[in-house]
Amino acid sequence: MKQNILYILFFLSVLYSSEMLINDNALLFCIDKHHPILDLSENQSNRSNVQIQLNNFFETISQYTIEPWLKSATKDDHSGDIYLNRIYRVTFDNVNRSELSGIKNELNTLPFIYHVEYDYFSVPFYQPNDTRYNQQWFIPKVQSDHAWDFWDINGGDIPGSKDILLASVDTGVDWNHSDLINNVWQNLGEDADGDGRTLEFINNQWVFDPGDLNNVDDDDWDNNPNTYIDDLIGWDPAGMNGVDDNDPMPLGSWGWSHGTHVAGLLGATTDNNKGVASSCFDCSILSVKVSDDNQQNEVYITDGYDGILYAAKVGFYRTDRGFSIINNSWGSLYYNIFEQATIDVAHNDYNAIIIAAAGNDHIDSAHYPSSYEHVISVTATNSSERVNWATYHETVDLASPGEGIESTVIQNNPNNENNAYDSWSGTSMASPAAASVIGLLSSFNPEWGPEQLETMILATSDPIIYSINSNYLDGKIGQGRVDALRALATPLLPKIDLAEIDAQVITGDDSIIDSGELVYLTTILYNDPNWGIASNPNISLNSISEYFEITNSNQAIDNINPGDVYLNIETPFEILISNDTPTGDYDFELTITANDTEYAIYESVHTLSLFINHNAQLGDMNGDGGINISDIIILVGLTLSNTYAENGDINSDGIINIQDIILIMNIIFNIQ
Repeated sequence: MKQNILYILFFLSVLYSSEMLINDNALLFCIDKHHPILDLSENQSNRSNVQIQLNNFFETISQYTIEPWLKSATKDDHSGDIYLNRIYRVTFDNVNRSELSGIKNELNTLPFIYHVEYDYFSVPFYQPNDTRYNQQWFIPKVQSDHAWDFWDINGGDIPGSKDILLASVDTGVDWNHSDLINNVWQNLGEDADGDGRTLEFINNQWVFDPGDLNNVDDDDWDNNPNTYIDDLIGWDPAGMNGVDDNDPMPLGSWGWSHGTHVAGLLGATTDNNKGVASSCFDCSILSVKVSDDNQQNEVYITDGYDGILYAAKVGFYRTDRGFSIINNSWGSLYYNIFEQATIDVAHNDYNAIIIAAAGNDHIDSAHYPSSYEHVISVTATNSSERVNWATYHETVDLASPGEGIESTVIQNNPNNENNAYDSWSGTSMASPAAASVIGLLSSFNPEWGPEQLETMILATSDPIIYSINSNYLDGKIGQGRVDALRALATPLLPKIDLAEIDAQVITGDDSIIDSGELVYLTTILYNDPNWGIASNPNISLNSISEYFEITNSNQAIDNINPGDVYLNIETPFEILISNDTPTGDYDFELTITANDTEYAIYESVHTLSLFINHNAQLGDMNGDGGINISDIIILVGLTLSNTYAENGDINSDGIINIQDIILIMNIIFNIQ
C-alpha cells in the first residue's frame, strides 16, 4: 500500500507540475509515525534519540540543514501512513548526484525512516522555437522535451555537446542545409590556416575553408599520410568510380536525400527558429557518404563498412570522449563474416557505439548490420506504440518512433526552406531518432563511456510496447521503446562480477565433494568502480537438478559501492547433496539483482559449476544407493573381463574374483 501511495503522488506531481528536475543537493524524508517528530528549534535539550541518530548520520557526509517540507502541515494531514508534517528536506553543502543516490539508499535503511525521495524542481516543459517542431510527434513521445529540462536552457545552459559525434553513414548529407550547417562537425585537426574552422561562408554560401585545402593529411591520425587528405567535415569512401574523396555531399536529386533525412534526426540545429529539432539539440553531425556517385536510379549503399570504420576512427582519434555514435539506416538479410569483423574492430578497438535499422519487412528475421554482435538493432513504432510494418526478431534491442517522421532533405532550392523538409517512415528513421537520444544521454553524463551509455539506454527503455503489441512479438521488439527522460533520470546501474567462489565441505573428511555431503558455498562479488552503487541488492542460488537442497538460497545483502566487494561468508549458501547423486559436473545459477527503481532494475546471471563425486557404497556397482542382483551381474562381468573396481573388491585383496561375488551375495541375503 505504501508503494502504491507513493506512485500516485508521483504521477499527480507530473500531472500538475509538467516536469521534475532533481535537486542535486537535497533529499526529502518522512519520519515513521511510531517515532517522534523532529524538534528543529534552537533548544537542543529536547532532541530525541531519532534526531541524535539523524544528526550523527548527516554529519559524516557534509554540512547540512533540515527544514519542514510543508510548513503549513499538521498532524491531521496525512494520506495513509504518510504524515505531511513528518516530511523534511535535508540540504547538503557539497554532494554530487551520484553521492546523493547512495545517501538516499542508506537513509532509507534507518529504522525510523518511513521513506526517502529525491527533491524535485518543477518547471514547464521546454518547447523549442523550430517552426516544424509541432509536426515532430516523436520527440515528446520519447520524452526528449522533458529531458531537456534538466538544463537551464533559458539561462544559456544548452543540451548536447559539440564533442558528441553522431555519424550518418549513409547516402551523404546536404551539409550546407540551413538547419544542419551549425551542427556539422568540423575537423580542426585539418585546420591548416589555424583560424579555428574548416568551413567558411563565402559569396553567400558555405564552402570548405580555402586555407585548409592544402592536399595534406594534417591530422594523420591513422599514421598513413595518403589517406583522408583534407577530410574537413567527413569523408566519401564511395566517391565516383570507386575513388574516395573528402566531400560527403550527395548528388543533387531528391532521391539521394536519405542520408540528409537521417542527419536531421541525429542532430538538426534545435531552437534556431527554423525547421526541425533533434533530441541531441547541439551535437555534431559527422557525414560519411557510402553510396557510389555512378548510381542513377535507385540509390544503394556500396561502401557502408568502410564508412563505419572511418566514423569509428574519427570518434576515437578526434574527440575528447574517444568514441562516436554511428547510425546505419540500411542493410540486408545476409550474414557476412567480414562485415562482422569490421563491426568488431569498430566496437572493440575504437569504442564506437553502432546503431542500425532492423528493417521494414514485417517478418521475423535477422537483418544486417543490425543483427551483428556489438550493434544496437532498432525497430520502429508508430504514435500508438505499435509495430505494424517493421521487422521483428530476437536480435532487436530497442524500439523507436519511425512512422511519419519529419526531418531535413536535400535543398533543391536553398532559398525556399519549405522544400527542405519531408515526413518519412521506416526503421531508417527510428534508428537515428534513438541514436540522438543516446547523444543526449552522453551530454548529461559526460563521464560515461560507450558501455555505460548502451546499457542505460536499453535498461531504461519503456516496456509499454509489450502491453500494446500482439503476443507474437514478445521478446522480438527489443527491451522497450527508447525514452530520454527515463534514461536521464535513472542513476547509473552497477556492474557486478562474480570474482570467486569457494565450496567448503562441512560433513566430509576431505576436500572432495561427495554425494550425501553438506557444502557451504561462499561467493565474492565485485562492483566495477566505473559503474554505479548496487543498492538493495539480492543474491539467489538455484539448480535445476533434483539432487540438491539449497538453504539460504535467496539473500538480501548490503549495498555494494563502486570498487567494493561483498563476501557472504556469514550467510553461505548451504547445499545438501543427495546420496544418489551420480559423479559429474553440476551447474548452479547465481542471480544478482539490485537498483529496483522506477525505471530500471539491475540483473546479472552467473553460471558456476561444482564437481560431485558419487561416494559409492561397497558393493553398489551401479551407484543406485542399494545392493541387489544388478550389482552381482556387473561384478560377474568384471570378473570375466579381469577388470578392477574398488567398490567391487569386497575383501580388499586387490583383485575382483569369485570370492567377491560370494561376499556380495552374502550381503544381499544377509548371510553372516
